[in-house]
Amino acid sequence: MNLNEAIEKLQTLCRAGDARVVFQEMFAEDAAVSGEGAPGITSGSALLPILTEMLKTTPMLSIRAVSTTELGDGAAATWLEWTSPRADQPEETIAFRSLTAWRKRGAAWVIAADMYGLGTFEAA
Repeated sequence: MNLNEAIEKLQTLCRAGDARVVFQEMFAEDAAVSGEGAPGITSGSALLPILTEMLKTTPMLSIRAVSTTELGDGAAATWLEWTSPRADQPEETIAFRSLTAWRKRGAAWVIAADMYGLGTFEAA
């Protein structure tokens, strides 16, 4: 699986709404996530409640790779843009961006770390 396929799989799994499946298939066991408004760094299975809430709030999540950098054998980083209509207010859109670190687990890419902020990338 290449990295673009992994991002498509992440989007598909997120839209299916099962946080446990997203975590098991798309995150390294020791993955760490933090970002704007977060109280600190969350890692491992402690990510499940955060993923659960995110998937409830963003049921039609779209994920777009803005850029990808290969970091070496089995490692890469992507700038991702995430958007979705709000579940409770579909006329409003939630948008955030992230720097996502990936690593290979067998033939698949999994998220090793994700740092996010609100908003989208502005065109250069």
